[in-house]
Amino acid sequence: MQPPEIDKGDWRLQTTTHLAEDWANPWTGTTSPKGTRITVVSVVQLSKKKLLTIPIPNATAAMLNAATVAYDNARHLRTSSNIDKTLKKEVSFCSEKDALDYIERMIEAIVLAFSAIEAFANESIPADFVYAQHKRSEVLLEASTRETIERHISIDEKLTSVLPEILGCTSPKGMRCWQDYKQLKDARDRIIHMKMEDRKSSGPDVNTVWKAIVLTPAPHLAAKGVIDHFVKAMKIKPQWHSRFLHAT
Repeated sequence: MQPPEIDKGDWRLQTTTHLAEDWANPWTGTTSPKGTRITVVSVVQLSKKKLLTIPIPNATAAMLNAATVAYDNARHLRTSSNIDKTLKKEVSFCSEKDALDYIERMIEAIVLAFSAIEAFANESIPADFVYAQHKRSEVLLEASTRETIERHISIDEKLTSVLPEILGCTSPKGMRCWQDYKQLKDARDRIIHMKMEDRKSSGPDVNTVWKAIVLTPAPHLAAKGVIDHFVKAMKIKPQWHSRFLHAT
């Protein structure tokens, strides 16, 4: 007889483990059998008489998943309007609503995918790690703790210096995944810091944020590519990574 399959829960969960033996709950008197899944949760006070318990997701997995869903919805709108298959030299969406929905879904995909990278970088920094770097001098070094790194070190430096030092791997800089990351970052930054110039009517020769949004390739795959570079070097890999549901 094959042993029962272990309940791993949803792939986006932050942390799960299983009881090594039967456990009697001292507060309720109930017994949880060996193998019962334990999940880390957060409790939210909805009102004076109501508490909401939610399982804590892994931030990287949750945002990467949300970015994928947003991108898939955007692609559906683009496909249903026959934007890419038609031989016409001038194309448009079936309706204004479809066009605006497409832009909104792409914005969601880009911002969420980039946020997934940021979440991954921060959660990969050990609690006791100290990062030494030159500041305003080639002689003096400044040491930064995890909290300081999270708050004050740029995401580019985290990916090219901090994580390679932690994991003992090469920097992704110069690789294909880095090119995709830089394009994603450029689109994300232009969305977050949108300028008035991008709100004017423009022709195809003008490099607007809308052009950046439309021409950004699958954002979740750009994010996953950078993350994959570092996961390969990890001895203990994130539990969500091998269970990622979407095609790559």
